[in-house]
Amino acid sequence: MLMKKVLLFAACALTFSGLMAQVTLTQETHGFFADLKNPMVLTSYVEPGMAGKNVVWDFSNLEVKNSFTGNIDGFYTSKCCSKFTKGNVVLEEFGNFFVFESTNESLEQVGYMSATGNTRFSYNKPFVKMRYPFSYGDSYSGQFDGDYILNDNVIGSIAGTYSVEGDGIGKLILPNGQTLDNVLRVKEVKTTKQTFSSSSVLITDITYRWYVSNHRFPVLVLIRSEVKGQNSEPAVTTKAAYNSNVMNATTSTPVSTLSDINLSIYPNPYAEKVNIDFNIPAKCSVNISVYDLTGRVVKELANTTLDAGQKHFEFSAKSLGLPGGAYILKLRAGSKELTRKLVEL
Repeated sequence: MLMKKVLLFAACALTFSGLMAQVTLTQETHGFFADLKNPMVLTSYVEPGMAGKNVVWDFSNLEVKNSFTGNIDGFYTSKCCSKFTKGNVVLEEFGNFFVFESTNESLEQVGYMSATGNTRFSYNKPFVKMRYPFSYGDSYSGQFDGDYILNDNVIGSIAGTYSVEGDGIGKLILPNGQTLDNVLRVKEVKTTKQTFSSSSVLITDITYRWYVSNHRFPVLVLIRSEVKGQNSEPAVTTKAAYNSNVMNATTSTPVSTLSDINLSIYPNPYAEKVNIDFNIPAKCSVNISVYDLTGRVVKELANTTLDAGQKHFEFSAKSLGLPGGAYILKLRAGSKELTRKLVEL
């Protein structure tokens, strides 16, 4: 009998461990919304390591270089919105614009514009950057195509294939000995053929991204790109970056850093209004915003500095003349961020 109890406990422990290790990407937790910032630190490129379960990826010796910040804007407030007919959020990195259609089912790239504004890609069939929900062992693939535009003139076409796989889960070690547990690795292989009147270029991008459950953006990204012209040898370039916010705020037990806020949303779903209660352990800047599922801000409930203590806010889509349905609440308190899904009946 004792042995049976021990075996049962062991089985339960293994099951619990498996559940803890599961990271699931959704639009609510890892999707793109307007007015988000993604600070990253550029590093030297390293090989991505093994795939599989319970992997330890030790990148503690990454050579740190410069830092940069990616900004996500609402489509209609972005500098490039007049150039595209589709999309609801725009990622800006190094002055370049990547236009996406973000929904609770997927994140699809529908456009690109260079920093100068001279070069654009307009997708007729979009590139599916992510499908939700997505976790270890999930995969999908597809094709995309579009126009290559230079100085507002279509001079060629783009077409290609992509495959995305949740190929690993385990422990990630970053510079300064920072360790993150329960990390999901996503592998993306994208092949693009750019065709012009008298030439073509083939580009193969292999990207690895590592995600944790409580941080929206990847904590580490490795990219290897190979470019081959019709009459030239392949040229290979690499990029690598990790997320400095996670380095500063997240350890092997990241949830404990958010538990003091004690965010409570009730009732949810709701008919008339929803109550939003939370605690601030110390005086800090606070922003509370509500988004629709296109990533548009529908209401900013607070954007100020608040003293420590219990706080209360309310939200009603109906009072704003908006329809019922799903909305996303985002609470930022100091360096911490929480998101919750609201459902108004």
